[in-house]
Amino acid sequence: MRKAFTLIELIFSMVIIAIAFSVLPKILQLSIKSSTTSLKEEAMFNAVAYVGLIKSTAWDENNTKVDDILLVNNGNNEYNCDETTGYRIGGMRGSRNCFNEKNASSLIEDTDDDNYRDDMDDFVTIQAKNYNASRNYDLNVSVIYIKDIGLNETKYYDERNASSTATNTKFITVIVQTNKKGNVLGNNFVKIPFIAQNIGQIQVNRRVWE
Repeated sequence: MRKAFTLIELIFSMVIIAIAFSVLPKILQLSIKSSTTSLKEEAMFNAVAYVGLIKSTAWDENNTKVDDILLVNNGNNEYNCDETTGYRIGGMRGSRNCFNEKNASSLIEDTDDDNYRDDMDDFVTIQAKNYNASRNYDLNVSVIYIKDIGLNETKYYDERNASSTATNTKFITVIVQTNKKGNVLGNNFVKIPFIAQNIGQIQVNRRVWE
């Protein structure tokens, strides 16, 4: 019975072990990189989808009752509605109007009994987390009024132009914000901003196919 390895067998064993130790770390590194990329893609997709959901709702709570341009208390004069004609300055008959004289509501979460979010400021921060917290981040939503920008004005469509009272312009942001220290996404992975103007709510009429 043979009691020891031959020299050739030892050399082959050493070669195999050397290959294993040189290749396995690279495989693990690629696996981690692939997992990180997948997590970033997932977070980005969820943020974009959440923005799309917010944009599909009414500009204001009162737009669910009337499709008018709403009245605001801190808007630019160029956006005002003519009290005589009922249309925005520069508007024409048949365009969206403000006959009902409804005011824009304050920025509060005002869901109904079914927790239905029907306008842009009803949306809140939601958490994306799995059972072992390997993915743990928030989709952080912020909705503020910003000052209207006139034709001859140069301002920023962002938080630097914030208004404490209602204007014709809302600035909405969705930020992917991590909750786990050392998360591969970083502290603030992505920020998606967009603006929404007070132009009334589009209504689509439909009827049953005959």
